[in-house]
Parts: sequence; structure tokens; C-alpha cells
Amino acid sequence: MGKIHAKSWAGVIGFVVCTSLIGTYLLLPGGKGFAGDTGKAMVSVVEGTEVDLAFKMGGSIENILVKEGDTVTANQLVASLSSEELVAKREQAEAAYQLALAKWEQAKRGVVVTDDTNLAQVAQAEAAANAAKAQYEANKNGARPEEIIQLEAKLQATKIAKDIASTNLQRMNQLFQEGAVPKVKVEEAEAQYEKAVAELSASDEQLKMAKSGARKEQLDATKAQWEQAQAAYKQAVAAKGQLGVKQMDVKSAEAGAQQAKGSLDEVNAYLNNAKLTSPVSGIVKSVNVQKGELVSQGFTVVTIQMQDEQFVKFYVDENKLGKLQVGQRHKLFVPALNKEIDGTIVTIAPAADFAVKKATQELGDRDIRSFQVKVEVEGEDIRPGLSVEWSIKGDGTGE
Repeated sequence: MGKIHAKSWAGVIGFVVCTSLIGTYLLLPGGKGFAGDTGKAMVSVVEGTEVDLAFKMGGSIENILVKEGDTVTANQLVASLSSEELVAKREQAEAAYQLALAKWEQAKRGVVVTDDTNLAQVAQAEAAANAAKAQYEANKNGARPEEIIQLEAKLQATKIAKDIASTNLQRMNQLFQEGAVPKVKVEEAEAQYEKAVAELSASDEQLKMAKSGARKEQLDATKAQWEQAQAAYKQAVAAKGQLGVKQMDVKSAEAGAQQAKGSLDEVNAYLNNAKLTSPVSGIVKSVNVQKGELVSQGFTVVTIQMQDEQFVKFYVDENKLGKLQVGQRHKLFVPALNKEIDGTIVTIAPAADFAVKKATQELGDRDIRSFQVKVEVEGEDIRPGLSVEWSIKGDGTGE
């Protein structure tokens, strides 16, 4: 019995030793303590950012200026639509805009002329009314030395009014020749000039009558002249209110010019949309149309593969994730080129990937989750689709 007991203890001790050795092996680096952790390099493929280029409007392809494999730069023209109809519309819109500008300028000049003319007419009519009133009162009360002086002042005023009317008539004729005012303005100026001549003659006769003495018929005549001058003054004041109408014409002409400018800008925008430029630098991956082909708005005409944004996505087991940080540089191996390239970690997924490596039946084994790690790669020979291998070693600072 003692020998059998000793043998049993020996078996137990042997089992414990074997179990310890197996556990130690599993926990050592390189041991299969985690599901799928074989120490092999991870393999993935190079990906790149692609940009699809399309027209903002439909039309017929006039030119394709690139072919597959060409290198393009940012803002380079790659294709264009037929634009003959748009060019004709732009010429029409440009002509309409220039005409609207001319009308606007003419309306502004008309306001200035009308304002100056109205002020002169009001001043002239006021002076004539005052002179006529003075003449009537002089004839009514009998001429006195001071009244003779007033009539002489009136005569002087009517001479000035005649000169103003003459100057204004000359100005209207000149503006009419330039196309700045209509014919009716010239006719108005002629009427004012003739009126001023008549008032000058009347003032001269009044002064003569005052010096020689007024008769009843002369008194009635001067009263009628005064009333006529008062009516002319009121008419001139009322005409001054027409300036507001002219100013409204200016605003209307300005609005017309702005509308014409908007139509021109719209046509120019359509012309710009008939040109397709690349917003990025890269390589032409595909050309999907032919010259003369009709394309719809938004249809992909050219696809550009960006050269400066190439990356590889690896799915790293969680037990290796602690060694990695964003910004670390690592050496990756490209079998097709048989050389190492530089890579920089740009993102590490904040959550595990949906895929889970299930635990095996080995002692101490457990499920392993993976996290996506995006590595930006560099190199002129690197192209999307190339396989890349990555063996995570150390902390990545020296790779």
C-alpha cells in the first residue's frame, strides 16, 4: 500500500509540473495566449481618395483634354461642353446691359437739367411778378421818384431774365443735339425766352408811361400783367414738383441696369459651368465619355485618383493596440516593389470592429477583438491596390 501511495503522489506532482510548464508557455511572448495571435505580419492593400468630376448642367461634350493615366494639377481644364448658344446669349445680354447703362446715365443727366431749369424758371417768374405788382401800384398811385426807381429796377430785372432765358435756350439746344434731353425741353426754353422778351418790352413801356403819366387803359394793362405774372410764378413752382418724377425715372433706369447685369452674370455663370476643371492634383483613373456625347447634369465624366492621399487600413488585434499611437511612423513592406516604405498612423478606431476572433479550446484562451488602424503611406511608386505587410515591433518610434 505504501508503494501505491508513493506512486500516486508522483503522478500528481508530474501533472502539476506539466500544467505549469504549459501555462508558462502560453503566457510568454509568442505563445498562443490569444486567439489568432501567430506573430505573422498583417496584410492589407493601398487605398486612395478618388474624386468624380461632373458638369453642373447637361450638354454635348465638345472636348476631352485628358486620357486615362494622365497627371493633372489643381484647376486644370479637363473637359468642356459645346457653348455656341451660350456665347450668343452672352452677346445679347452684354448689349442689353450696355443699353440699360446708357438709359440710366441719360436719366441722371435729365434730373440735373430739370433741376437747374426749374430753379431758373421759379426765380424768373418771381422777379416778373414782383415787377408787375410794382408797376401796377405805381400806375395806380401815381408815379413818384422812388417808383420811377422801382420801374427802372424792374426793367433791369427783366433784362436779366431775358439773358437767363437766352442762355437756357442755348443750353437746351446743345443738350438736345447730344441726345440728353427731348425736343419738348427745347420748346419750353423757346417759350420762356419769348416770354422774357415780351416782359422786357412791357417793363420798358411801363417805365416810359410812369415818366409821362398813366391813363386808365394803362392802369388796366399793368394790372393784367401783374395777374399774368402771378399765374406764371405759381406755374413755375408747380413745375418744380416734377423733379420727383424725374428722380423716380432715374431709380427705374438704375433697376433696369441692375437687372440687365444680373442676366449677364447668369449667362457668364452658365459659360463657366460649361468648363470642367479638376479641383485636385492626381492621376486620371477613368474617362467615361467621348467627344460629341450628350451627358446629363451630375454624370461622372472623369475620375481623378489623388496622389497625395494614399493609405492602408489594418485591423489590429487588441493585444497589440497598446503599442500604437496616432502620429507614429512605421516601416511597411511592399512585396510587389520588394522594398520598405514609410507609413504614419493617422487614425485609430475608437471602437472595435464587428469581427471577433473566437477563442480556441486551449487553456487560457479568450476572444480577440480588432480595431481599425489607418496608416498614410508615402512613395512615388505607391499605387492603390498594391499589397502591404506590417509587422508591429516595439513602440514604433524607431521604425
